[in-house]
Amino acid sequence: MATNKLTDAQRVILAAAAARESGLVLPLPKSLGGNRGTLAIILKSLLTRGLIAERPILPDEDIWRDTAELGRTTLVISTDGLQLMGIDPMEHVGHESDSGLLVDETRETAITGRLGGSVETQKADAAAPNLPKAGSKLGALIAALRRPEGATIAELIEATGWQAHSVRGAISGNLKKKLQLEVLSEVVDGRGRVYRIASGSAA
Repeated sequence: MATNKLTDAQRVILAAAAARESGLVLPLPKSLGGNRGTLAIILKSLLTRGLIAERPILPDEDIWRDTAELGRTTLVISTDGLQLMGIDPMEHVGHESDSGLLVDETRETAITGRLGGSVETQKADAAAPNLPKAGSKLGALIAALRRPEGATIAELIEATGWQAHSVRGAISGNLKKKLQLEVLSEVVDGRGRVYRIASGSAA
C-alpha cells in the first residue's frame, strides 16, 4: 500500500471517492476549482501510485478518457486508496468485486498497457459477465429477485444493506447490462412495485 504523503488536492479527491458508495472519483469536488490541466496531472499521479483505478464506463457516469484497449473509461478509488483513507475495502459497497466497481487489475493497462495478453483477449475478458460470489451483496440481491414472489425495493434494501439508489443502479447496471438478466417489475396489491428475475434468465 502506498504510504507516502498526499497533497491536499489528492486527499480531497480520495476522500470524496471513498464517501461515495460507487467509489467513483468523477465528478471531482467543486472545491478543487476548474483547472483541467492541473486536475488531470493530479489524477494521473493517483493512477500511477495505484490509489485510483480505471475501468470501463457504465451508463450515466462521467468519462475519464476514450481508449483503444478499454473503450470509454471512468475512475474509481482502489483498494489501496480506501485503505489509505482508513476504510476497510470489504466494508465499502463500491468494492464488491462482482459489481466491477473496482478493478485493480486494470491499473497497469490504464497507464502503460502492460497487462499480459492481446487487446482482443482483454476485450473478451471485459465483455464476459462476472458471476457474483456466494455470500456477496450482489449475490443476495439476485437470490431475493429469484424468489417466486419477487421483492420490493424495501426488501432488497434489507437483503443487501444498500440504499435505494444503489439497489436500482445494481439492477440496471449489473444485472441487466452486465449479467444480461431479464428483470421484470409489476405493481402488486398490498406490496407496491415488485421486481423479479424472469424464470428463463440464467446467470
